[in-house]
Amino acid sequence: MILQDSNASKLRHSRLFKSALQHQSSIEQLTDLWTPLSNQGWKPFAESTSASSSLPESTGYIQVFLDGGLNQQRMGICDAVAIAKILNATLMIPYLEVNPVWQDTSSFTDIFDVDHFVNILKDDISIIRELPDEYAWSTREYYASAIRSTRIKNAPLHASANWYLENVAPVLESYGIAAISPFSHRLAFDNMPIEIQRLRCKVNFEALVFVPHVRSLGEALVSRLRYPIVESIDAVGTKYIRQTSD
Repeated sequence: MILQDSNASKLRHSRLFKSALQHQSSIEQLTDLWTPLSNQGWKPFAESTSASSSLPESTGYIQVFLDGGLNQQRMGICDAVAIAKILNATLMIPYLEVNPVWQDTSSFTDIFDVDHFVNILKDDISIIRELPDEYAWSTREYYASAIRSTRIKNAPLHASANWYLENVAPVLESYGIAAISPFSHRLAFDNMPIEIQRLRCKVNFEALVFVPHVRSLGEALVSRLRYPIVESIDAVGTKYIRQTSD
């Protein structure tokens, strides 16, 4: 019985040792894989070339209701900020619809750092977390129950800046608020003013930062991708120690 246990221990250690030797070159390849690429002449596009100044008087409040997955919603947030800039409007923190596939009920504040988002964009647009009491009726449930004059539901895919000036600005002027839904891919990428394109990049690469617990989870996943061999060996070793100690 003792001889059998001894042979089993040697076999386990032998497998671990061989695995480490076989994957030594793989570790070097992984190191190269995660080495940052050179910028190859590319420069950040988020930096504005114009001097910051006080924001113009707001024309009203913009609400957007974003569906799709997180990546699609992220693009929608960038577009929402751009539209608020185009219209000189105040942006209400975007509402994230429940994903029909994942059934994820996470809100904007569950995923992104709102304080950081507002602070980074404070010189570009006005952003509010909640609507004033006089507009508290403007909710998703309100727009889902009937046709409403303040809802913009016919925004075409990849609409131009002029489309929003011609169709949404009058709603803001009349009611002080406009809710755009659906909103996915409702702003064009081509033929946009350069500062609007810069603002989109600023939102995506600077303003949208995950909350700490989401960042921690992401860092853990990346760590496992970068160092899978060491962690897998440690896991096997830990499992072996647990078995022998038992």
